[in-house]
Amino acid sequence: MRRFRSASIVASIGLLVVLVAPVSADTSPNGTSFFSSASSCSTSGSREVCTDTNLSVTSNEDGSDGPPCLEVFKYSFASNGKFTDISDEFGCASDGTIAIGADFSVALDPTSITLQSCNRRSCTGSRTVTVSASDTPTGPVSTSTTRSTTKSGSCTTKTTTTDQFVELAGTMTIDGALIDQTGSLDIFTSSSTTHCK
Repeated sequence: MRRFRSASIVASIGLLVVLVAPVSADTSPNGTSFFSSASSCSTSGSREVCTDTNLSVTSNEDGSDGPPCLEVFKYSFASNGKFTDISDEFGCASDGTIAIGADFSVALDPTSITLQSCNRRSCTGSRTVTVSASDTPTGPVSTSTTRSTTKSGSCTTKTTTTDQFVELAGTMTIDGALIDQTGSLDIFTSSSTTHCK
């Protein structure tokens, strides 16, 4: 956070002193949200067995890089349409983050993630996998800007938020298995200026 305080003195015929009220400017850290997913199904007997794989990286509340998280969800459909959960594994890495290129491409270097298998009652240790990913934009970047003004007592705060969004496609690799995926990248920056009378 940077704060600015200024005072100016203007001379005209005599001495005229003008004091400028305190002004503070706050530029929040950039925030990012990356999400990609893949889905595959195969037939096993009279059932169709599917696997949804979701990879995500989201900034922490303070704008710092969050860890990569992975979910592997398996389920099946019977010939009569009955849906059955098979397993749901989820986990986040202890470190590691995505690299975002100037063209909005996304890369995740090989990262270890321990997955837990969870049901409605509890979660148990499952397995540790090595995950990497590489994605590039499939279309133009969409940019939107919003502005808001809030007042509190004698202070007025003006906030500008810029959001850049792009759809992605690429691959993720889990323990050497290459999977085609699609996803998106969202980058936002928020800045505010407070002026007090």
